[in-house]
Amino acid sequence: MAVLALGAVRVHYAEAGAGRPGPPVVLLHSGSNSGAQWGGVAARLAADFPVLAPDLYNCGETSPWPGPGPLTFDAEADLVAALVERAGGTAHLVGHSYGGGVALRLALTRPGSVRGLVLIEPPAYPLLAARDPDRHGEYAGTRDAFLAAAAAGDPAPAWRRFIDHYHGRAGAWEALSERARRSLAARTAAQVAVYQAQEGNPTTAADLARLGPETLVLHGETTTPAERAICDLIARAAPACRTAVIAGAGHMAPLTHPDAVARAIAGHLAGLAG
Repeated sequence: MAVLALGAVRVHYAEAGAGRPGPPVVLLHSGSNSGAQWGGVAARLAADFPVLAPDLYNCGETSPWPGPGPLTFDAEADLVAALVERAGGTAHLVGHSYGGGVALRLALTRPGSVRGLVLIEPPAYPLLAARDPDRHGEYAGTRDAFLAAAAAGDPAPAWRRFIDHYHGRAGAWEALSERARRSLAARTAAQVAVYQAQEGNPTTAADLARLGPETLVLHGETTTPAERAICDLIARAAPACRTAVIAGAGHMAPLTHPDAVARAIAGHLAGLAG
């Protein structure tokens, strides 16, 4: 792992495909995970692109969010912008779930630094609440149950509903190994911070209408209705956007279907000139 120092903050990131031409592909992970989630995708992309996979705040080996105030998508975008600047000032961004929200904010606030954009089920939940309250309610029920259980100091029920929801079936939590469950329980505080950031996401439909980079929005064929609805909202609002579906995949497509996700990313980026 390489390290970028930002004052007292240490940003850890993995590198692959060193020496490949063109701007790097920066892979931004889902909430409370780490850059390690991209291992399969990064290995495939590195044949054609330089690849960077950072750990965001509170995740992996990167420092905790130092404040002041709660963690925000824009604070995460500042962290990624510093990494992009070190890498030459321009990058392709690929964000999954929480990482998609970060990628979208960076593309909106620093459009000159983003060459191509791939969003995999990004969490534009405030926008969904305004446009499709029923679908938002499905997400909000899982969020509220998680936060209540976390506040009570009981992470197991918090994660049980979360994992079952995002895997699309009851019993997904119980099917995990004891080691995997302990690992998730240790990330409870990080997931609470993720939810706080998501609720403060300032992205509006007007923002999406001025989104500059050519964008691919991906979702899994069997993902949740809320995630699919968000992808549809973004695709309709953004001017240079197309969509694709990862066959047979749910919300965690980068982990479960790395070949198909990498092919979709590479195909989109290869179509961009320069």
